[in-house]
Amino acid sequence: MVIKKKTKAIISLALGTVMFTTTAIAQVLSKSGYDQLKDSVKYTVESCTTGLSSYTIDSAVIIKDNSTVILSHNSVVKTDVSNGVKEDISTSLEGSTKRENYYYSDRNSYISKNSNDDVYYINEYTSPRENISPRNPFKEKEAADVEKIVDALVGSLKDAVVVTENSEGSKTLSGSLTESQIPALINAVVSLQSKREFGYRSDNQGDMPKITNDVFVKEVKGNMVTTKEGFIESVLGTGVISGKDDNGKEHNLTFELLAKISNVNSTKVSKPDLSGKKVEKNREQDYSRLSNPEKYIGKYKTDILIEKDGKFEKIGEKFLDVITVDNKGISGRYYEEFAKGYEEYQAGKRDFTFNAEFQNGQFDGAFNMDSNSNESIKGHISIDRQAAKIYFNINESVRGNRILDNQYSKVFN
Repeated sequence: MVIKKKTKAIISLALGTVMFTTTAIAQVLSKSGYDQLKDSVKYTVESCTTGLSSYTIDSAVIIKDNSTVILSHNSVVKTDVSNGVKEDISTSLEGSTKRENYYYSDRNSYISKNSNDDVYYINEYTSPRENISPRNPFKEKEAADVEKIVDALVGSLKDAVVVTENSEGSKTLSGSLTESQIPALINAVVSLQSKREFGYRSDNQGDMPKITNDVFVKEVKGNMVTTKEGFIESVLGTGVISGKDDNGKEHNLTFELLAKISNVNSTKVSKPDLSGKKVEKNREQDYSRLSNPEKYIGKYKTDILIEKDGKFEKIGEKFLDVITVDNKGISGRYYEEFAKGYEEYQAGKRDFTFNAEFQNGQFDGAFNMDSNSNESIKGHISIDRQAAKIYFNINESVRGNRILDNQYSKVFN
């Protein structure tokens, strides 16, 4: 899907502002209610990433300036988790400019089309992609810390939400917060972000006002419906940001969000029939895996430099001997060699082996090893997919006048 970068930023802010409703709802519940809602959010995300075979998400975002619609964005995203297939159809209207975008992907290719031209662009992979299941953000390393921050941010709000348990076991959570209830810290964050997204827009970037002064959250309210199992079926939220432009005119920006999940385990995603359509094909490498990991095996080096008398001076070299590498990790040896005349630097010379596992489908990872001097060494290694280079960093501070260089180039004899 292709959307203008600025429009993406505006939509992201809209979603963030409105989804604050959901966060606020979570915080203002009693302890048991709060825990129930968090469990419901986590259960829904887990289901959509691993538990369900397929589902459809319909969403709509509308932004109004003093009751006038200035931006709308609608999308229908169909996901077939079992087969790794996804389709995204969206339409956005900003001022008088309408954009329609299409995106389809599977293990072997992805197809895209936007309003700028009448061409379907097809990118085919040299080999089927692996590990393309949606990622669960609650399983990321930082998730627990982020949750604590959110808890602390608006944790003092109480009794502003009504929780209704319906006869069939489903729940409806609804509530609203007014200007006086919004914590000062949230207002400060929203003010800063609003100025960044709206305050620096040029005059030819649609009807979005450039609010720069007296920015604050005026109101936020929302409604969430879950099944009896805790699966979120729909979210409806509204947020109002008030502010003034450089001329002192007041603007009340209203963000409205509606999202719902449907056709659970029954969504069908079909590859588009492009017969008779204008098509451009491109065959590209699948960046979710190393198609030929053996090519990265070998010796890499970078120079050890110092700054002396206002000049750069080479005093030795750092080496990486990559011994094994595949789509799961990389291992090898790191060592240093110094030139004659620079014996004083030998005292800190390092020589150790390393073994790093790649994380989250990316070809980088951390390692923790012991050197031959019993020094505990932590570091990070990353493969440059576009060049014969490797980034290798260890937990060292600058030693004397040495200059750190963590990019290693392959040695060709």
